[in-house]
Amino acid sequence: MGPRPAGTGARALVIGWDGATWDLADRFVAEGEMPVLAGLLADAAVAPLNSTTPPMTLPSWCSMLTGCNPGKHGIFDFVRRVPGTWRLELSNATHRRVPTLHRLISDRGGRVASIAVPTTWPPEAVNGVVVSGFDSPVSTGIDGSFCYPASLHAELMSRFGGLKFADFQESRIGPAWHDAALNAMRSEIPRKEAIGRWLLGQERWDSFMLLFGESDTVSHHFWMFHNPASPRHPRRCSARHRDAIRVIYRALDVSLGRLIDAAQPDILCICSDHGFGGAGEHVLFLNRYLEQSGWLRYRRQVQVQGLRAGTGLLDWARSMAVDRVPPGMQGQLFRALPDRVLGKVEASSRYGDLDKGRTRAVSDELNYAATLHVVVPPDERAQAVDELRALLLDWRVDGHAPVRAVHTREALYHGPCVERSPDLVLELNLRDGYSYTLLPSARVPAGQLWRRLKPEEHVGGKGLGMNGSHRQHGLLLLWGQGVAAGARVSADMMDVTPTLLHLLGEPVPRHMDGRVLIRALTSQGPVRQGRWVGRPTAERGVSPAEDAVIRQRLARLGYL
Repeated sequence: MGPRPAGTGARALVIGWDGATWDLADRFVAEGEMPVLAGLLADAAVAPLNSTTPPMTLPSWCSMLTGCNPGKHGIFDFVRRVPGTWRLELSNATHRRVPTLHRLISDRGGRVASIAVPTTWPPEAVNGVVVSGFDSPVSTGIDGSFCYPASLHAELMSRFGGLKFADFQESRIGPAWHDAALNAMRSEIPRKEAIGRWLLGQERWDSFMLLFGESDTVSHHFWMFHNPASPRHPRRCSARHRDAIRVIYRALDVSLGRLIDAAQPDILCICSDHGFGGAGEHVLFLNRYLEQSGWLRYRRQVQVQGLRAGTGLLDWARSMAVDRVPPGMQGQLFRALPDRVLGKVEASSRYGDLDKGRTRAVSDELNYAATLHVVVPPDERAQAVDELRALLLDWRVDGHAPVRAVHTREALYHGPCVERSPDLVLELNLRDGYSYTLLPSARVPAGQLWRRLKPEEHVGGKGLGMNGSHRQHGLLLLWGQGVAAGARVSADMMDVTPTLLHLLGEPVPRHMDGRVLIRALTSQGPVRQGRWVGRPTAERGVSPAEDAVIRQRLARLGYL
């Protein structure tokens, strides 16, 4: 890169609003709630930003950072199957096979900062600073293991009391939960902003990225209050709960203005990993459908007359631990378990009761991603896929078809990491505009393929069916030097990094799948291409202590 400009701030300021959608932002702009965003729009290029399929946090942000599809970068979920086994291991940044935006700029001599961005743990040694995202080993506090350089941790603690990621359990939602959660989110946004402004005041960064997860968290848990048409909307709803999403978007807008003032950027990018919408009342038990159709066999009944056994017992016990054990003690409990036990917990909860010798297809039944593993010999796979596709498209729930499309991993992804993905990815239909909910079949008896939530279950929670769910399209805004004012374009997650590199005058590596969004730019000239001369980081697992604390955090947030 060329000589760095003197002063402070950032040449490129990248703000991540996790789960943000134009459906909400446009409305709040029109209502005067987001004046900073409103002031940018006339001079900005904007797009609905197409997420990965399925629209999941980790693969989507990783596609944004790398300009590559998941089949190339290798991150598909919080965990991945160990090849040839039923064992699961936690994903981490060393599993990524291609460089990030920060790595590329750093390798060319630029100064970079990455704050709270998912898929960045363990932090890379870059020409700058990294604070890993919420999938790092964080529970009730932070430590030096997710900061680069490690000395940054002491500064964050002394100046700001650390950094948190909505650090409260999201699985069991009691009467006072929403007020406490909203208070926590409202206090954390200005803390992240203050950390960002402090770092922006140290020097002028070439690329500075800061991510806010509160827009995702509030949409998951407050959508039923926000949307009067939701089938989960309560008869009585306090104004505070009804306006929670608006309040968080307003707070993000305030912080955006202050960060722009501190950065004085040449280029501003605001993006999200997926959009949002409401979840309905209908719950699907996909593995029970596979069982009824002869594709899956259990070796024992998981629920008998209301008594739990096997994975049903484990699922219940884990939920109770998350709900009843104080956060500080949870860390001690998880770290006290042997690593071999921790390594089996998640696999046991998903697959422990399967008759693996007689199971030919199984779903992880993740509410944020409907996927299937096909367990047949390679020469039988094509026929199995055809039969499963027909079976799933033929499924009817209360007269409605829950499955819209069935994709093979080869149809969605390409690259050396495709086999890390589940074999099939399902797109589910909306039911009257609202999402179906996937829950573990271990919680219901054989033969129960679906049910409707009871009114007392509408509030949901992670692992219980949250009342707000992911949608395919997030948002993208580009503003500044070289950006065509008023441009309206279409864009994919993979297009963000190539476009930023081009705006910074940097070559775009040929290995990237994304394209430079030329229609969003003032110059229609050719894109300068290059190649990455580095090597992927050697893959590593996590230590027993790291494994324990990451699992603790993801369990508290409902992902495991």
